[in-house]
Amino acid sequence: MRESRILKIICYILIPILVLLLGVSLFYEACKEKYLNTSIDDKLYFQSDDFVYSYMVELSKETRDLIYNNANYKSLTDEQYTIFYNETPKRSEINIEKFYYLILYRDKAFTNVELTAQTNTIKSLKEYIEKENAEKGKYAYLINGEVESNSQIISNKAIKYFNLFENTYYTTEKYLEEDSVHAITDFSEGKTKIYNIYTEKIEDLEIYSSYDEKVYETEYLILYKDIINSLYKYESIFVGAIPVTSILLALICIYLIISIGHIKGKDKIELNDLDKIPIEIVTIVVAIIVTLSILFAGYLSYGINPENLVGYISLFLGLYFLGYILCAAWGITFVKRIKARMLLKTSIIISFFGFVFKLLKKIIKYLKDKVDKSYTKVQKSMPIYVKIVIAVLLLIIISFFLIYRFGAKGIIIDVFVIILMVYPIIVELNCFKKVEQQLKNIHDGKYDNKLDSNEFTSTYQNVVKDINEISNGYEKAIEESVKSERLKTELITNVSHDIKTPLTSIINYVDLLKKENIENEKAKEYLEVLDSKSQRLKKLTEDLVEAAKVSSGNVKLSMEIINICELIKQATGEFEDKFEEKELNIIMDFPEKDIYIIADNRYMYRVIENLFSNISKYALEKSRVYIDVKKSDEKVYVAIKNISKDKLNISAEELIQRFVRGDKSRTTEGSGLGISISKSLTELQKGTFNLQIDGDLFKIELEFNIVEKN
Repeated sequence: MRESRILKIICYILIPILVLLLGVSLFYEACKEKYLNTSIDDKLYFQSDDFVYSYMVELSKETRDLIYNNANYKSLTDEQYTIFYNETPKRSEINIEKFYYLILYRDKAFTNVELTAQTNTIKSLKEYIEKENAEKGKYAYLINGEVESNSQIISNKAIKYFNLFENTYYTTEKYLEEDSVHAITDFSEGKTKIYNIYTEKIEDLEIYSSYDEKVYETEYLILYKDIINSLYKYESIFVGAIPVTSILLALICIYLIISIGHIKGKDKIELNDLDKIPIEIVTIVVAIIVTLSILFAGYLSYGINPENLVGYISLFLGLYFLGYILCAAWGITFVKRIKARMLLKTSIIISFFGFVFKLLKKIIKYLKDKVDKSYTKVQKSMPIYVKIVIAVLLLIIISFFLIYRFGAKGIIIDVFVIILMVYPIIVELNCFKKVEQQLKNIHDGKYDNKLDSNEFTSTYQNVVKDINEISNGYEKAIEESVKSERLKTELITNVSHDIKTPLTSIINYVDLLKKENIENEKAKEYLEVLDSKSQRLKKLTEDLVEAAKVSSGNVKLSMEIINICELIKQATGEFEDKFEEKELNIIMDFPEKDIYIIADNRYMYRVIENLFSNISKYALEKSRVYIDVKKSDEKVYVAIKNISKDKLNISAEELIQRFVRGDKSRTTEGSGLGISISKSLTELQKGTFNLQIDGDLFKIELEFNIVEKN
């Protein structure tokens, strides 16, 4: 039913008809008492408060025109007065016959009497008004706040409306002195102007007026009477039309709201090109056209001629249906956008405010991050005792304030406040201590004990949950890492062992062949190559096994006090031939006194040996090698520096990895495990291994704690 196009069209056609019928019915019911077969009782009207009020309002409006809008009227001069008048006298808004007035204020006068040769002076105007009120006419003179009238009701009640004549204004006429308290000085145009402020009251006016006690019926009044009388024969229809049309309109609107946007065979709301135009643009266009139509209809209503009433009604109906079509189109697109959840997306204002909101959100987030970082930085740098001191100081300040403000009662309040403040602080500090201890346990590799969230305040609930998850994650990660490392070690050990057996046979048979008396030089050359490569393979296998053991920690250390300077000198002596072969100049800088460390003598020598072997293979020939041993506080630093013969297109982190060499071409001997083994062995002996590369400069620094020899 909601997808029926015919039913929707019928509803769209019925709406303007029902609205029009409802409007005519309401118009008739509202106006029938005033215009249906009635005429105004002149006698009663001119004895009513409504007449007096309308009469005084009309005179006060003309007074304001005299003061404020006199430039809009023609004028002539009569001795001390400037008389302002309208070339085409307008009819009074109170619709009474022969209503004339003359208003005098200071040196100005205003009248609606037609000025002729006989009525062009103040005196002649007064005489004309007096003549008009002769016999049956009425007059009302308001002179300097006094009322004189032959109308009893004006004489009695006009004073109630004297306040209508009070108006405050300013003028540039210099009636006051420059230093007057009633003057305002304006320097905006570069020169002094004196604006004198005045308050015009009924006492400042002279008003002469006359009228006939007969209501003037305008063409509009007659027209309204004719319309209401012509509608009288349909009164029974109008009475029933109001509730029926109201109910029908409500039902139709509900149905259309439910059915708008639904098309047979489609589940979603169908949108057209109009629905994609920003809703503000559609609203503004519809509002402008409808407003112009209403203004145009209002303009036409001022010139309605009863003879052309049918033509005016046709034009009004055309404007009415135009307005209905536009409003209906706006309502349909509005409802469809709401149903399709596109109203906000097709709104320029919402989009703008959304953009502004997002921008403000980003700015606030940026500022908040800055503040949080600053606060966190201060908080981290602030020891716990400082925080406690600040809390205590705040507590002292609050205590003094309470005692100062409440006296003896403040002490009781102060004790209560201290209890309230100190207890939560103690609880929070206890929670903090537990969290701190758990973090220390995680740092030390203890993951078994988990935090119980029931022992913590709400502030720490999320922290406890995160710490437990981190602990579980670390535990699993370490288990996986250990398992992986163990498998790799076992694999390397097994493979190395499997390689070692046939390799030993190859080496032995090569030795046997070398002992044979082979005269073929080529065969001897091949044997030398075979011997060299088998020895290199043997060394690589041994390094693999050692690297696997070191990385898995499966190395038994015999820790003892050793002389690090003597150990380095011994290793230097053993590599002297290799250094001389490359013409390397070894420059050593050792302290005068021997320095002792705790380490495994055999593995510490292996560390130095690997480093020197690396120098002998990759250092630039005829260059210098610096070996420095320096003491600083309780630590000894061993620095070994040399220049690489090849360009080091590699980072220090990569070079430390296993099987990585600075010689990418792999033309030199070496397994790429030497530096990795040295680093692992150094760290197993509680030392620090640091590798730095700066261009072609290759620098390794070892750090150990110094001990006394005894």
